[in-house]
Parts: sequence; structure tokens; C-alpha cells
Amino acid sequence: KQWYQRRVRGKNVTLSDLSGKYIGLYFSASWCGGCREYTPILTKLYNRIHEDKNWEVIWVTHDKNETDADKYFKEMPWIRLRWSEKDTRGKSMFKLSKQNYIPAVTMIDLDYNVINPECSNLITLEPQDFPWAKGFL
Repeated sequence: KQWYQRRVRGKNVTLSDLSGKYIGLYFSASWCGGCREYTPILTKLYNRIHEDKNWEVIWVTHDKNETDADKYFKEMPWIRLRWSEKDTRGKSMFKLSKQNYIPAVTMIDLDYNVINPECSNLITLEPQDFPWAKGFL
């Protein structure tokens, strides 16, 4: 089933399309000031390393309406969970982060194992330490 969506041309992406990639689940929302500050930091790093490191980011919105989510997503270069999956798959994914706040990034390895439930601070402070699995391997 295709449940992710790319920003460019709305191409659908399946989990098998992400095979062989590290995945960062990025939980944020347009109304969140901290997210608004973090998204450009993550975007800059993603644009710099995602091809060399086989890294894909999936945005999982916490927005309250689809219009706001769509507008905010235009600022992002990665893929996103479909709006229709937000309250089902999105909530399940957020539980992986073991957090109660956003922004949060959960890193998943090549075998789809969580290697860091919340590494947004590590991404900012130690970008060279990709895939930010510190203490989890």
C-alpha cells in the first residue's frame, strides 16, 4: 500500500521504496514555534547528506487541519505520511519516539529497527554522528 507521499509531483512511495535507507521520522507541526526553528536546520542537513548516507525523512504532521499541513510541507524536501494516515499510523509512529513533545526525530536503521527514539538534539549538536544511534547499538 502506498501511504507516503513525495512533495515533488505527489509521487507515492511505499515502504519497499525505502529499502536500504535509514529513515528519520520527523514529528512536527506548523503551529509549533520550536518546529519552525528546527525544520530549516533539519532541511539543510538533509539536503547535504541524504544521498550519500542513504537517508530519507518522513514527515508526520501534528497539524490540526490539512490546509496548514499542506502549506508547511511546501517548506520540506522529503516525503510525508498522508493526511488520511495521521490519526492512525501517525499516532503509532509517534509512540516510537517515546516523547510527548515536538519537534522529535526517531531514527530507524536499514532493517527497520528503531536505533534512537528521539535524536533531534543530536542531529543539531553532532550532525557528523549520523545515524545518531548513540547508546542504542
